[in-house]
Amino acid sequence: MASKEECDRYAAELTRRFEELTHWAIANWPKKEFPLLESDFCDARREIGEIVGPKLGEGEPGNSAPGIPSNSGQFRDVNPMPWP
Repeated sequence: MASKEECDRYAAELTRRFEELTHWAIANWPKKEFPLLESDFCDARREIGEIVGPKLGEGEPGNSAPGIPSNSGQFRDVNPMPWP
């Protein structure tokens, strides 16, 4: 399993490369009358954020509190199931 330092380096490198790609894409866009904008990449930027944030963090063992499943949200159902 990857260490936190390796995950941090990966996240930084992925983010850096994505930013380089967006700058290159904007600078080299062939349709000058209809230019690309930074906002054209906001969905992709959000997806990259998911990869380097929660998704990368879920790969680490022991990143949740003991006794609480890692997929628990704000609501935790404590009511027993009804009888059949």
